[in-house]
Amino acid sequence: MKFLIVWLLLLAYAVFFAPGSEGSDPVLDNVFAGNWAAIDPLVLTVFNSLGIFPLIFLTILLRNDQQKWPAWPFSLAAFAGGAFALLPWFAYGDRPAERGLRTPKWLLIVLRSKVWLIFLLIFIFGNLLTLLQGVSFTSYAEAFQESSLVSVMTVDWFILWWLSVYAIHRFYPDAQRKGLAWIPIAGPVLVLLSLKKS
Repeated sequence: MKFLIVWLLLLAYAVFFAPGSEGSDPVLDNVFAGNWAAIDPLVLTVFNSLGIFPLIFLTILLRNDQQKWPAWPFSLAAFAGGAFALLPWFAYGDRPAERGLRTPKWLLIVLRSKVWLIFLLIFIFGNLLTLLQGVSFTSYAEAFQESSLVSVMTVDWFILWWLSVYAIHRFYPDAQRKGLAWIPIAGPVLVLLSLKKS
């Protein structure tokens, strides 16, 4: 029920309450134009991380895809829809089902490998290099008020963070280092790397 409520609140926020200037969205215009230099580094880092989160969810959910609904369509849809795509699965699809693991064996080998997890970490930390250009919370706050894209993606980012922590605690309750999951984006990967048997 909580996931459905969060999903409905997220939809309501995106449609009715997200701040942003009327007319064209300045950040979205720069994204479509490929004018990355004009986008604040923190905004760009958060934007890029929304493309990394789905990889994290693919890794966690497909390693444990035995639930009522298959996880892979929602994980893939998260590349375009973020939490908008994942919350329905957590609300209705994450229920026990008497079935085996759906994920093909070859893909499980990849997703359970340390090479894949290290690749994810490199990808995550590579995205953080954008912040070397400077971090300005004031600029981010201005972009949040001026761009509906930034305001919605910020809320989306926090929900994805919460879902990633939940997913680790849900599927790996006995992980000794599951507290690491609270480290944004990288935390769940670090927990998976710390597992003795994955």
